[in-house]
Parts: sequence; structure tokens; C-alpha cells
Amino acid sequence: MDIPLELVFHNLEPSDALKEMVREQVAGLERFYDHIIGCRVVIEMPHKSHRPGQNDPDIHVVLRVPGQEIAVTRGPHGTNMRGGAADVYGAVRETFHAAQARLKDYKRQTRGEVKTHAGGAEG
Repeated sequence: MDIPLELVFHNLEPSDALKEMVREQVAGLERFYDHIIGCRVVIEMPHKSHRPGQNDPDIHVVLRVPGQEIAVTRGPHGTNMRGGAADVYGAVRETFHAAQARLKDYKRQTRGEVKTHAGGAEG
């Protein structure tokens, strides 16, 4: 990456294990697509509730690639997560899985592997 990873936490005490997990996930995306210019990750807890299941994390990942930004949001205020992963680690894994899928689509588009519809216009 040309720009170092930007990792931001809101309403959540950052742990070394969580920071390391995010770095590993970003490194995995870089192995998948080596032209990532920069990455910003925001991990936030919308409320300071201590009751389980009452405060699901929001995870935002913005990847800067040549000519475009790819943004993925997972959590209660973004796209819902599969299976309702309420812990931060599960939410991070799911968000980066979705980011890799979006990056795969972008990679396909830049290589010209996007399907085209056969036939002309009818009218």
C-alpha cells in the first residue's frame, strides 16, 4: 500500500489482538490484489450498552484502488451480517470477506472480464 493503514475506534477500547487481526485481514487483501493504494478501517460500537446482543458493532472498510474507492459497511446501521455475528471479531471477519468479494468484482472489471449481453437493441 502506498498510504499506511488507517485504523480508527469509536466507543470501543482498542486491543492489541483486534489491531493485529485487522492488519492480518488487510494483508490478506493485499495478497489478493496488490494494487491497493490505501485502506481505512473504522470499528465502532453505536452505544455503550453492556448487555449482550444490545450493542452490535459497525465496521467500515474503505479501500482505495486505482480510479475508485471500494466501501463496505457491516453492522446494524449498514448491511446486516450473516448469522448476526455480534462480537467484534466476527464482524471484522465478515466485513473483510465482503470487501474481498467487492475487490474481486473490481479486479474482474479492470481486466475486462465483465459479461456482456448478446444481441442488439430491439424496438
